[in-house]
Amino acid sequence: MDGMAGSWTRDTPWRQGHVLTTDAIQALGLLHPESSDLTCVVIISHDCDLANDALQIEPDVEVIVGRHVSKGDGNYYWAKAPRTLHVDVLQNGIPAVVELVATAKRSIPKRALAEFTPDTTHVFPGKSLSALRSWLGVRYNRAAFPDPFVIRLSQSKVDKRLAKIIEPVGNLLSAIYFDVDGGNEINHSDGSPYDLKIVLAYPPGDDPEQTADDVEKIETAITTLFAEKHFDQATDKWSGIALKGCMSISEDDLPMSKARLLTQWRLEYMTLKADDDQVGAPD
Repeated sequence: MDGMAGSWTRDTPWRQGHVLTTDAIQALGLLHPESSDLTCVVIISHDCDLANDALQIEPDVEVIVGRHVSKGDGNYYWAKAPRTLHVDVLQNGIPAVVELVATAKRSIPKRALAEFTPDTTHVFPGKSLSALRSWLGVRYNRAAFPDPFVIRLSQSKVDKRLAKIIEPVGNLLSAIYFDVDGGNEINHSDGSPYDLKIVLAYPPGDDPEQTADDVEKIETAITTLFAEKHFDQATDKWSGIALKGCMSISEDDLPMSKARLLTQWRLEYMTLKADDDQVGAPD
């Protein structure tokens, strides 16, 4: 074994986002149940918890038993789905994609992990580590939308169509925000439509102009989708949901004060009632 002889100190080399070596994975029994040869185990404990050498207080390290996938799914990038994350990493300097599922969390005694050092062949770039941290908090901090609103999205199949629009290019978007009725609780039992505004936030990337053009195409596709499904040409009125606007904005231009007023839609169709029919791990 290659490491710290079972001694855990504040000088531990382990950090959030580090990956376990193959030897550590096998020794600790952390092989992926479906894709053992593609296993990628990622440390998700916070750095402060990792540095805590008072083992009676913080005895364990939390990890997720993930796996490498051949291609990322845009619906699972940037913490848009609370159960599954696809994240870009570098493996031996070559771009790769790792899939993490929230229910695959495991706890490892620090004394056991201290026998090993991190896998230096894997690197989480800064943006990927930020996405990981955001995703870890999503499961415990996500907004719910009114049942009738979600039902209307489902009945028109806009929810699934929207996911399909985003899937091939979803890695361009860091967040999708819904503003329903301006944040006010309005009774629509009379059949009146919900007013909806959509904001697509995106990181500008290395070529901000090209990225803006690509995201604008998503914006157009979403606008067309809602018009097809919720706008009645015969009566010139919206039915069920009225899309009042769909706009894209660079993260650099989205002030925190504005973001706080918006509710992030995470491709899970979560409502105010308990509902298990959410986006999870791909089949």
